[in-house]
Amino acid sequence: MENFNVKKPTKENIDYAFKNLIFYLTASTQLDIYKEKQKEFKKILIEVYNILAIYVNSDNIASIDEEILQNIRYDLIDLDIETKTLKSYFAEWSLLWLEAIISLRKSIIK
Repeated sequence: MENFNVKKPTKENIDYAFKNLIFYLTASTQLDIYKEKQKEFKKILIEVYNILAIYVNSDNIASIDEEILQNIRYDLIDLDIETKTLKSYFAEWSLLWLEAIISLRKSIIK
């Protein structure tokens, strides 16, 4: 998407951020390189499905609790740190897309 911008909380931008976050998390649960961390990635993926359900059912990203987003963020930071030595960027990109969702949510709340 050419026009993605975390300061523009349009439905297209929010959907795009969720789509990318779910892609990188799902891929991470399948990569052999992350075999030892698959349980953690799957736990985060389930949490992301839960916040996606909140967003889809309410049609409002502001409905997602900030604390839940921050807890997912901390889990992804831990995974990113723990997997830095591996030659893969999926944990890092998952974190970046979650941060995009957090920023989009903040743009709506302002």
